Amino acid sequence: YWHGAGEQNLSNEAYRISAEDFIEKTTEMVDQYTVREESGFPVVHPPPGSDVYLIARLWQFWPILELEKDQTYRLHLSSTDWQHGFSLQPVNVNLQIHPGYDMIVTVTPDQSGEYGILCNEFCGIGHHMMLSKMYVVE
Repeated sequence: YWHGAGEQNLSNEAYRISAEDFIEKTTEMVDQYTVREESGFPVVHPPPGSDVYLIARLWQFWPILELEKDQTYRLHLSSTDWQHGFSLQPVNVNLQIHPGYDMIVTVTPDQSGEYGILCNEFCGIGHHMMLSKMYVVE
């Protein structure tokens, strides 16, 4: 399973963090692990076992993540403006992303492919365009 503990429970944590600190951590990861760009967005391939960061902000997720199949990562999610949702499809991982909080979920992708990410919490006029993707490679 991607994210389960005991085959049913989300393996997550949450901590307070400022938007500035979360942006700094994400930018450091992007600077170190960018492998290419797509439509102006960096695609990052962090090493297995690492902490990976994804920012939710009006109306985008940044950056695009590329993870390795059967490897474990700590996925950090935070918003830099207001509440957003994170829905990873088709595996149906769903989290609320709150400003000022680092929402962490431990994931182990078990199938390679391209996964869709969408905001599932209405966040304003551009909500319907708040889409991204995540790659899982062999």
